[in-house]
Amino acid sequence: MSITEQVHTDSADVEKQFVSFLIQEECFAFQMLSVGEIIRVPVLVSVPLGPPQMQGLANLRGNVLPVYDLSMILLGKPSVVSDVNRVIVVDTELGSIGFLVDRVLKVYSVPSNCVVDSDSKAVAVAYDYLDGIIKQADMPVEQILNVSSLAKAQSIAKLESKNTTLSHFASADSKTNIGQEADDLQQLVCFSLEAQDFALHLQDVQEIVRVPDAMSQLPDSLPCVLGLVNLRGRIIPIIDLASTIHMKSSQINDASRIVIIHSAHYGSIGFVVAKVSNVMSICSNEMEPVPSVCNDGAESGFLEAVYRRDGGKSLVSIISLENIFMRSLSHTLSTMETNLIGEENVTEVKQDSVGEDDYEQYVIFWIEGQEYGVSIEDTQEITRVPEKLESVPGTPHYLKGIVNLRGTVLPVIDLRSRLNLPSSQSCERQRIVVLTKNKLRTGFIVDSVVEVKTVVRNAIEKAPSLSDSQSEFLNRLIKLSDEKRIIQLIEPSVLLHDSAVETARG
Repeated sequence: MSITEQVHTDSADVEKQFVSFLIQEECFAFQMLSVGEIIRVPVLVSVPLGPPQMQGLANLRGNVLPVYDLSMILLGKPSVVSDVNRVIVVDTELGSIGFLVDRVLKVYSVPSNCVVDSDSKAVAVAYDYLDGIIKQADMPVEQILNVSSLAKAQSIAKLESKNTTLSHFASADSKTNIGQEADDLQQLVCFSLEAQDFALHLQDVQEIVRVPDAMSQLPDSLPCVLGLVNLRGRIIPIIDLASTIHMKSSQINDASRIVIIHSAHYGSIGFVVAKVSNVMSICSNEMEPVPSVCNDGAESGFLEAVYRRDGGKSLVSIISLENIFMRSLSHTLSTMETNLIGEENVTEVKQDSVGEDDYEQYVIFWIEGQEYGVSIEDTQEITRVPEKLESVPGTPHYLKGIVNLRGTVLPVIDLRSRLNLPSSQSCERQRIVVLTKNKLRTGFIVDSVVEVKTVVRNAIEKAPSLSDSQSEFLNRLIKLSDEKRIIQLIEPSVLLHDSAVETARG
């Protein structure tokens, strides 16, 4: 509904304009000067640990808009959202805020003699936020709400929860010895090619993205060259990794991903793989040399090492990028550089003054249909949930147990429960994201891991402060306007400094 609809002038003595609306059959109004716009209920990102009246966050034309349920604020009853509900966006000294209402009635002008000041509270149900009332003959009384008071009340709203453990954190640093030092660990990005497990070193991987619907084709290129894509101003060649190492060409489907790596000589290059499974950390001494028989013939040197996973049940082959470039791709990429000169099918991209230091990488995962992220620097590894976790008596419900991860006792927390969200049934898609900071290490169960995403720093901003707990857990977010996504970032240090977890570590 446009804010210019249904404007009435009831008298020549016009003083103020109001937007009137219904909340649980009660009539209310905002002064028109405070209203920016009236919109349909947008797609909302829910905020764990936010106050109960918090509906969520919306991406409104590139701006993050917190939306509150006005029925919960005024009457303590949640709104039942339907097609007639609207969000009234108001401008306050604290920024723009959206208030969900049951129905907008009209935008109209009111004579001054029909506006009664806030002393008349006898008929009001929202007197805490009352700015006055509108009394007109043969019309229901409308309560004028003070937008500033409503906004300030939400900015200081605290989460009220019976589960006090959700807001209790230990402040002391842990002195637990986690066993292996980080310098002795190798982090690997694991993926599959033709139902076989392979891996690349994490430090060589810039990001992991979905395969785009279309690529710019290069004429007279080799079969392993799938084309070119434009990724945030960079023209990146896409290579079929399976073909490159003399395997059957990959069939691209929804599970396929592009693993983007960086070569000092050729720049960024994308390898198409069948499926990215997880990120894992292993000790250097767990990497075994490739059998000598594999160093003979056409495929010489494609593998750097092998790792026996799950007690030897499966084998992960670690690919040598250096040898792939030297033995298979050097001629291909040199030819591509020549073909790129004068290539007309590729849109010329303006180079922004954004350097590599202006990007950050995040592991993105799902919890109850919402996207969350943690810095790749704080992520030790991503692994499957074991069949059994050893329970620890006398610990909070969110601590699901402990697991022996390569000689280290690792506490495992259900992140849904930690964020005060409903628990879910175990499934194949669930993963444990192992976070580490200052030698503290804890695993967190998430619904599924989506991707490793590279984000420009100016897309990261401070999250609206909705409650004490939320401000500690989720104090930043990634705003991707082009993709219409809001990804809430979790602060690992708050999660890791937990007294119950310290007890479990022993």
